Amino acid sequence: MFLVIQKWHKKIGTCIVLFVIFLSISGIALNHSEKLRLNTTFIKMEWLLDLYQISPPSDPISFSTHNNNWVSQLGKRIYFNDKEIINDAKKLVGVVYVNNTFVIGYDGKLMVLTNKGELLESLSGVEGVPAGMKKIGYDEVDNVVIESAHGYYRVNLEILVWDEHDYLSADWSTVSNISEHLKTAILNEYRGRGLTVERVLLDMHSGRVVGPWGIYFMDLVAILFLIISFTGVWMWWYRRN
Repeated sequence: MFLVIQKWHKKIGTCIVLFVIFLSISGIALNHSEKLRLNTTFIKMEWLLDLYQISPPSDPISFSTHNNNWVSQLGKRIYFNDKEIINDAKKLVGVVYVNNTFVIGYDGKLMVLTNKGELLESLSGVEGVPAGMKKIGYDEVDNVVIESAHGYYRVNLEILVWDEHDYLSADWSTVSNISEHLKTAILNEYRGRGLTVERVLLDMHSGRVVGPWGIYFMDLVAILFLIISFTGVWMWWYRRN
């Protein structure tokens, strides 16, 4: 009896040793995910992105602005040309170029960027941005004009005073078609920032990386761990007694 259990203990131990090593190393890494930047390091391998089905839900919605610059929304992400600037947006309203800055309207907020797409400031309802923003535009003296659910508003961003009106005309920001080159760049950027190393390691731990059968396989590995533990303790106890 002892020799049979010892034989299977060795066989099972040999089979699962690689899993023990992987789970130990990856577990330590996950415990220090932030320090190792696993949660901000993104997977670039196309086959793995395809496995996770990291693809945008639709084509980008884009608005053209000054000097052939573009602001686009893809899923919940907003891009200035091909650079991601927002990752949790519900609806991009548009963009205008006033006073040498780009002003982007989305989700009841305004984001002000420099000519190079660098953030200057972000404004929300606290600073007077009206709720229910429908359109954004500008007038002849570079005031930002907004059509909202409750009326029209005009603001000079330098002094941040909002004037409410029943109606205002403006040069409104409208949806435009981007070039295939820029569209491809945005799609690649979207996929390239959709899957972190941390998520892959967690899914490898659970087996979810290969679907439902992977979970059952890792359950089997866990059961083999238990068998190795119990048989090891039993053999120690048997020899001692």
